[in-house]
Amino acid sequence: MNMRYPNFDLLRLLLAVEVAFVHGWAMTDTAFNWAGFIMAVPAFLAISGFLVLKSYEESGTWGVFIRKRALRLLPALLVSLILCWVLFDWFAVYNSLLNWVTGGLYTLPGVANGPLWSLMWEEIAYVCLALLWMAGAYKHRAIIWLLLAMSFAIVYWARVLDGHTQMILFLLPSFFIGNLAYLHRTSLLKVHPVIPWCLLFAVIFSYRIPYFGQLVQLSPVGFQAFAVVWVGMAGLNAAPFRFPDISYSVYIYHMPIVIYLIRHDIATTTSSMALWLPLPLLAICLASWYLVEKPALKLKPPGKTTAAKSATCDGALIKEGAA
Repeated sequence: MNMRYPNFDLLRLLLAVEVAFVHGWAMTDTAFNWAGFIMAVPAFLAISGFLVLKSYEESGTWGVFIRKRALRLLPALLVSLILCWVLFDWFAVYNSLLNWVTGGLYTLPGVANGPLWSLMWEEIAYVCLALLWMAGAYKHRAIIWLLLAMSFAIVYWARVLDGHTQMILFLLPSFFIGNLAYLHRTSLLKVHPVIPWCLLFAVIFSYRIPYFGQLVQLSPVGFQAFAVVWVGMAGLNAAPFRFPDISYSVYIYHMPIVIYLIRHDIATTTSSMALWLPLPLLAICLASWYLVEKPALKLKPPGKTTAAKSATCDGALIKEGAA
């Protein structure tokens, strides 16, 4: 059985493109007013909650897991900092690092690669996952359900805080939703593959659906996170072919390019940004994937699943795709 869950690749790419689109629009139109289809960063964390738990289970040890995560995240992050230096100066690199290590809670005025803020919170989520695993929490689904309930309570109590802080707190339930989807994957995979897609579109356009829209408004982040993960794991395969996994690079490279285009008066309107941003962004992302990220992924150490498969001659064990 192929357990690579290919819809996750497509969903991550669509979410990254949404973020780039929203940032390009917001920075070139003072009348910008659009909440987006899906809250992208919480959705990313929900996907990570599923795939990273899968990755940890396959890794076998804390060291293997950390090395795999580092090889996935750090090479492109380094390239993004080099891009800031090439397009701007050392201050942009420093400010982007500051934005990253503080999780967006502190950034100096001036150029910074804003989207890096979410990476630190994702890395913290990885550490929490590893600690929960070592404590045996994932052997008891009720514990993760309890943590999910607590995280929703925190989100509710923090609803009066500023928007950025609320967005950070949205990551809590999103990550646990991804975890629980993985723990309950056997049941969730039994549905017809069209049903998860129907739920996702219903959630996106819930404002047009009487009563259901009111239900979604009780917790938009919860409904969105679950719908995205369910489509990723059990939805009808919308991309039957493999394509370069450039979603991460689209997410962390687009902002320096957007700022550069604006500062040099190349793209000063939303329409001109839509014209000038895609080509350089795609070129840099593809170069990053084939020259940096993909070679780095080949250095990933084999986990216990890979090692077991290598030791099995009859092919009884099927290796699952890397998270």
